[in-house]
Amino acid sequence: MKRFILFSLILISFTSCDIIYVNPGDGRDQFLGDYHVEEYSTTYRAWTNYSIHITRSSAYDEIFLNNFYGADLCIYARIQGDQITIPFQVVDGYEVEGSGYLTGRRIEMTYRVKDRYQYRPVSDFCETTAYADF
Repeated sequence: MKRFILFSLILISFTSCDIIYVNPGDGRDQFLGDYHVEEYSTTYRAWTNYSIHITRSSAYDEIFLNNFYGADLCIYARIQGDQITIPFQVVDGYEVEGSGYLTGRRIEMTYRVKDRYQYRPVSDFCETTAYADF
């Protein structure tokens, strides 16, 4: 009988398992909110300040950046961890693409914007820091 109990305990310990599910949350949450933006145009050698508002997209890995480029553009970006990718897109006559990353509550981005309505469209290359408003 002792052998049977010992065998049963050993068998149970090998056949039972616990499934632990860890919900990492929505990775986009760290990007959401209002930001004060300091943008430097390397093309025009000029600084611009404006605000953006970041919200979730319906896609699991995307966000919307509202008032992007200070031109009231609503663009989308993809998130992977703390990395942000702005895929090529045309929004309201502007071509946009770029990338960046989140560090703390600050987003660093570099991107290209081209106003297709200009007589001679010029690509504006920008380096931007967006500071979270608390």
